[in-house]
Order: sequence, then structure tokens, then C-alpha cells
Amino acid sequence: MTLQDTRADLHLHSSHSFDVPDLPSLRPRALFEKALGGTGDFARMDWFTLTDHDTMSGWEELVKGLPEADRALVIPAVEHTLSDRALGFTLHVNLFGLDPDTYADLQRRVETLDDLLTFCATAGIRTQYNHPTWWERRELRRGEVDFARVPGLARRFDVLELNAARTPEQNLITLSMAEDMGLALTASSDSHTGEVGRAWTAAPAATADAFLGSVWRGEGTTHLEALSYAGLVREAHSLIDELVDHGSGMMMTRKASSAGQVWVESLATRIVRSRTVQENPAMRESLRRLLKQVSRPIMKTIMGMESRLDGRLAESALQPYMKARRTKAA
Repeated sequence: MTLQDTRADLHLHSSHSFDVPDLPSLRPRALFEKALGGTGDFARMDWFTLTDHDTMSGWEELVKGLPEADRALVIPAVEHTLSDRALGFTLHVNLFGLDPDTYADLQRRVETLDDLLTFCATAGIRTQYNHPTWWERRELRRGEVDFARVPGLARRFDVLELNAARTPEQNLITLSMAEDMGLALTASSDSHTGEVGRAWTAAPAATADAFLGSVWRGEGTTHLEALSYAGLVREAHSLIDELVDHGSGMMMTRKASSAGQVWVESLATRIVRSRTVQENPAMRESLRRLLKQVSRPIMKTIMGMESRLDGRLAESALQPYMKARRTKAA
């Protein structure tokens, strides 16, 4: 019997991540229904994964409310932040096939990349090097990122990720490294705004675990819409619509990353909950238009930063991976 390809977006954030607004459409159950029900603007998924930052609380909330048949469609996962001082920069690693108790044990025990890979190999946890051409802005500003170290780090993983939040040039480096090293690839949205299915990985499988096994054996195919100004504007405007229309439902129960983030989210909540906005449709539409107008130059600034990073990479130790791929294409 030949198995049909099935799909999963293996990198997705819910409102349980510190950097995701606590809007109704971004909560775990809403994302699950959007992904598997095909209610979004992107492809329908067959398997569902939440990879919130350093917490599995969203996965726990989701599976508690699902019937057994639906729980079988959920792949337990988390995006782990690794701050190994010996590396010189932060790594984000997706971990698949674990439970919250195991993850809590990992967080207590793991300090270095060696620790992480040893722990995961022993526990049967699959690891994925997320967006290898992403670094913290502060690390880039301080000159802490040694681009020459990236290929060596990539070789230590079985799977690399093509990421919809990276530019085509940055994903080209990841693609070339995977081909050069014989590593499997995934493609993921890494969405923080509910764009589940903007990118996905397809592989033949009848169960969620079999899907992961197929991908890790290199049997998957990738489908990706890379970062662009038009995509950023679309994403920002969709989030603004959600804020204006449903922001009164924000609860802000998860831990934010900073006092500044708390202030911004609190202010936004007060504005959309205000009587002026709630009882005055014209005021609500004016607010929507203003926010969308302001978002455009912000998105242009973000794309400018990514373009400058592309330029740095083209002159770095990673440049051969850009050139090698272009040479093959020609």
C-alpha cells in the first residue's frame, strides 16, 4: 500500500509564547482548528505542531481539550533557546516527541549544545536546527556572530529548517548546506501571527510519529513562501484587524519578554476596550486605518535590516553556499 503525502507546519507559535499577542485567534485551540480545518489563507495541514518558546504549556492546554482522535494529530514539540557561551551566539532548536516533564528535566540539565544533543539522543527526542541564518539583533550589533561557525553547527544536526521568516538569500544558504552535508530539510512558517501553513513539509505517513520518521529519513519535500515586504504588510494588517476586532478578548496571561512589551500590550488593550472605540464604528475604522498606515514604514525598516544582513552574508564565510547553489541552478 502506497501512503499519500501528508503535511505539517513544524514551527508555529501560539499566545503561550512571550512574543505573541494574547489574541483569541492565536490561542492553541484556534490555531489547531485553523490548521487542520483549512480555514486560513494557506494550505490545510494533516498534523499539528506548537513550538512555543521554552514552554509546552500551550500543548498541554490544547490536548486537554481535544478528543482522543484529535490528540493523535498533534505532535508534541517546543522551541528551545540554547545560550551556550562557547558558541558565541544563541541557537533555537525545535525538539519533537517529548512531554512537559521530560522538557522540564532537559531545562534543568542542559547548558551546552553537547548537553542538549546527548540528552535528546538518549531520550529519543528529534532535534532540528531552526533558521540557521537567524541571530539575535543584539548579537549582530555587538559583532558576536562568527558566521564561519554555522556550517560546523549544522553538521551536528540531522535536520535543518527553511524558514518563512527568512529572506530567499538566507534560505538559500540553509538549502545549500543541507545539500552539501546530506541533511534533511523542513520548511516552516515560524508564524507568530497565526499564518499557519504559510510554509510546510510534506511526507508519506499514516501517523504523526511516522511523519516525523519519514522527514528525518530525508523523504520529505518542502514548500515555502519566503520573507518579503508584501508578505510582512499582509501579516501586519491581518494582526491589526484581529486586534481591532477582537482585542477586547486579550487576557495577557503569559509572561512577556520585557516591561516595555507589557506596557505596549496594556495600552493596546485599553484602547480597543475603550467605550470610544467599542461604541463608535467610525472611530474603530479610523484606528484600523491609522495602524495599517503606520505599519508600512515599520515593515519597510524590517526588510531593510534583512537586506543589510543579506549583504553581510554575501561577504562572509557563508558566501560559498550562496554561490554554489547559484552555480548549480545555472
